[in-house]
Amino acid sequence: MAGLETILEKIAKDSDNHCADIIAAAQKEADAMREHAREQGRTAASAMLARTQTQADIIIKRANSSAQTIQSRAVLAEKVAIINEVLEQAATRIKELPDAEYAHAIKTLAVKYAKSESGIICLSKTDAARLPARFEEDLNASIAEKGGSLKMETTLQNPGGFILKYGDIEQNCTFEALIEAKKDELKDMINQILFG
Repeated sequence: MAGLETILEKIAKDSDNHCADIIAAAQKEADAMREHAREQGRTAASAMLARTQTQADIIIKRANSSAQTIQSRAVLAEKVAIINEVLEQAATRIKELPDAEYAHAIKTLAVKYAKSESGIICLSKTDAARLPARFEEDLNASIAEKGGSLKMETTLQNPGGFILKYGDIEQNCTFEALIEAKKDELKDMINQILFG
C-alpha cells in the first residue's frame, strides 16, 4: 500500500502543482487584462479630455467673439449717438449766433443756392427781425452776378434758415434740411475729428 500512497501523493502533488500553474497563469492573464483595461481607460479619458478641451476652446472662442461683437455694437451706437448730438447742436449753435454773424450765414447760404432768376426767400419773422435793414438789397447785389434776385417774405413758422422759391420749385435751406442733406458727409467728418 505504500506504493499506492506514494502514487496518490504524487498525483495530488502534481494536481496541486498543475492547479497552481493554472491559477498563476489565470492570475497573470487577469493582471494583463486589468492593465490593458487601465490603459484603454487612460486612452479613453485622454481622448475625452482632449475632446472636452477642444469643445471648451470653441465655446470660449465663440463667447469672446460674441462679446467683441456686442462691445463693437455698443461702441458704434455710442459714436452714432454722439455724432447725432453734435449735428443737433450745430443747428442750435448756428441759430444762436450773434445777429451780425447770423445774417452773414444766411446771406452766404442764399448766395450759394440762389439761381439766375427772380425768386423769393422765405424766412421766419424771428429770423427776419435779426437781419440788418438793408439785408435784401445787399443780398440782391451779391446775387446779381448770377443774374438773379430774391424778394424777402416772412412765411416760415420756425426760425433757422430759409426756403428759396422759384415758381413751383422750392429749395429747402433750413439748417436742419441742409444738415440732413449732408448728414453722411458730416458724420464722416465728425467721426474723423472725434474718433479718428
